[in-house]
Amino acid sequence: MGRSALFSLYLLAARRGGSAAADRPLRPEGALVWLHAGSETSSAGLGHLARRMQRERPGLRFLLTAAGGAPDPAAFPADTLTDTAPPDRLPSLHDFLGHWRPDLVVLTGDTVPPALVECCRGRTLPVILADARRPETPPARWLPSRRLTGAALPRLSRILAQDPGAADYYRQLGGRGALIEMTGRIEETSEPLSCTEAERDSIAELLSARPVWLAVGCPPAEEEAVIAAHAHALRFAHRLLLILVPTAAVRATALAERLAREGWSVALRSREEEPETETQVFITDGESELGLWYRLAPVTFMGGTLAEGGGGRSPMEPAALGSAILHGPHTAPYPEAYTRLAGARAARRVGSPEDLADAVADLLSPDKAALLAHNAWAASSGGAEVTERVMQILLSELDRSAAPAPLPSPPAPRTR
Repeated sequence: MGRSALFSLYLLAARRGGSAAADRPLRPEGALVWLHAGSETSSAGLGHLARRMQRERPGLRFLLTAAGGAPDPAAFPADTLTDTAPPDRLPSLHDFLGHWRPDLVVLTGDTVPPALVECCRGRTLPVILADARRPETPPARWLPSRRLTGAALPRLSRILAQDPGAADYYRQLGGRGALIEMTGRIEETSEPLSCTEAERDSIAELLSARPVWLAVGCPPAEEEAVIAAHAHALRFAHRLLLILVPTAAVRATALAERLAREGWSVALRSREEEPETETQVFITDGESELGLWYRLAPVTFMGGTLAEGGGGRSPMEPAALGSAILHGPHTAPYPEAYTRLAGARAARRVGSPEDLADAVADLLSPDKAALLAHNAWAASSGGAEVTERVMQILLSELDRSAAPAPLPSPPAPRTR
């Protein structure tokens, strides 16, 4: 059976079944993009894309669905709407699309629901398959699945593939009728945090090429490990400075006083003290100036990762600013980001406080820290380029769908 006949039979079967009308909130005013997250899609990466699009187009809203159940909107803009993805049955699809009236549909992953694509085509609603990857279809379902997907692909507006292999797969499957581009994998990234350049220059001059490392967002349970690692590293570099960022600014003063009692030379940002030549530990006012500290420290330890349940911040923040990354074994809530950095050899994992001490001492070697930092920056900037490219494509398609249809040309004058 050819793929066109199979596609027609599928659509005939899709006319039957489907769920009853769901109780949904009202559709918001303005442009609405329906994002459907596939099973292997990075929620953090797709959420970053949505936030980037909303900054570019204030007022743009998103409807989020996900394969396999209820979506998690935590990574998305605060005003993102959620719903359960409709089954690929025409009655359910007509009800879903009739209520939400999206201006653009963005599917991610490797699934192309044939009835949805045909239903959107009838509404002149553009559908883009983004972050497209080559599927891993069980052998028993491989041939019919390929034929259905191949018949649906030319009906899509664009296909944005993760890698050359995926692009070749969809070209072979969809033929000349499919518009395919290799854009890269949509992954979590971070826009560089800002700082005051005058402040950065002033503190950099004070540091006068001293070796520096940074510990960010350390819960109280990890502070002892960080101080012990600093004491160990000072044996190899007596001018080493630790910039310590507590999880809460209110703890800074008590922490500084305790360390001073223990014999450390401490400076406190909230008292407008500076990291002078003799300062061993510089304690900041919480996390409000991280853009400044990431730029000044060649090495950053991500607090909250040594002990389970510690939380912490995204490692893409220091990666975007070229700081080498150390972290513990507990990477939630950013496991995808840490996995990506590990694959790029852009971060070093430590398993214990003792490992942290050895790693800090080892990264005092400028060439080792520089290599790790370069890899981290490359991983971060590559993800940012993908996000930017995909965003521009989606916004361009959104603009095209919103543009009024051209008026028909007047008839040519009749000649005698």
